[in-house]
Amino acid sequence: MPADSTSWKYDAVLLFVVAVWGLNFPILKGALAAMHPHVLNLFRFTVSGLVLGGLYVHRQHRAGQSVWAPLRTHARQIIGLGLVGYLFYQLCFIIGIDLTTAGNAALLMASAPLWTAALSHVFGLDVLRPAAWLGLLLSLAGTALVVVAGSQTLSFSNETFLGNVLMLLAAMLWGAYTAFNKPTLDTVSPIGLTFLGLLFAFPFLAALSVPYFDTVHWSEVDAGVWMAIVYSGGLSTGLAVALWNVGVKAVGPSNTAVYGNLVPLLALVSSAWLLHEPVTLAQVLGGTLIVSGLLLMRWVRQKAISAAPPVP
Repeated sequence: MPADSTSWKYDAVLLFVVAVWGLNFPILKGALAAMHPHVLNLFRFTVSGLVLGGLYVHRQHRAGQSVWAPLRTHARQIIGLGLVGYLFYQLCFIIGIDLTTAGNAALLMASAPLWTAALSHVFGLDVLRPAAWLGLLLSLAGTALVVVAGSQTLSFSNETFLGNVLMLLAAMLWGAYTAFNKPTLDTVSPIGLTFLGLLFAFPFLAALSVPYFDTVHWSEVDAGVWMAIVYSGGLSTGLAVALWNVGVKAVGPSNTAVYGNLVPLLALVSSAWLLHEPVTLAQVLGGTLIVSGLLLMRWVRQKAISAAPPVP
């Protein structure tokens, strides 16, 4: 772990990422009312590819390196991670959120940090101290309280069962993506891993979307839908994923993953702001638990690095 990984800048980067993802829930839900999930995915990942590709090509040009250089040494890892993070996860996520409620989606996705921590621990990719596990569980408990307190949006009826299953699978896939990124990020830049992974997943996403173009009522696709696609593609599945990988590289997968527990809290705040939904005392208490868990894990991380011997 880098010596400066306790710096505020990594916390700021990850807080920006979860803020983007928190807003993405209500924004994406609105766009799905006018466009089939697979068609929406094609457009938003086109935007993601343009944003990430521009940044990555510029980075490689400044470094005097070939765009395809990482594939010469890490092709299998990049392709595998790209398919997990940009094909399988995104398909489960977009269809799941379309079939279930926003409350279910947030609650089930909140389990992703536990999958990340468990996989990282089992495969020796990251080591959490007991206090860090406590912080992780504290944050997860707060997340559950935030979502369950909004009982009017929580439903596990038969109509939403498939969506719930897909969102749980999405959480597992995102946990795996976050955990297994770490070894590759030791030698491949975060934006390179993100863009090249998307590049290999994109043809599959495009092929899946073709049969559903006729289902879109294009007269209902207004400027608001296109703005949602630009936001979700350029930020949520574009720049934010690359910055998430920056966090994984700097502070480890488990410490990064716990920031994901802030997403439901920020989704709650954004819904209250944009949709004027009420905020309950239980949700405020849940938010307090989330922040407390984050602070505890950050304290453990700082303590561990302070106790580590200096690198010669």
